[in-house]
Amino acid sequence: MNARLIAFSGFVTAFVGAGIGFIAASLLPCPYTSQMYQNLEQKYAIVGAVAGLLIGSSQEMIRELKQEQDAEENLLRDLNKIIHSSTDKKNY
Repeated sequence: MNARLIAFSGFVTAFVGAGIGFIAASLLPCPYTSQMYQNLEQKYAIVGAVAGLLIGSSQEMIRELKQEQDAEENLLRDLNKIIHSSTDKKNY
């Protein structure tokens, strides 16, 4: 697996998630004034960044694993063809 590609994908989606969280907090003003509801833009941006990091990294890992699995299946399929073609020649 390409760890650099996975990390890059995670960081890019974390950046996008942070932007979405910040925009969501800006567009949806909170009517409450208690201390817990202060700095919602920052909190939503952090939550969006973490979600983006997890989603982007896992999506890229799945894509990498799928490519490896497809390569292994193709190798086994080719090996199986070679074995069957050599056994067919011996039978004649």
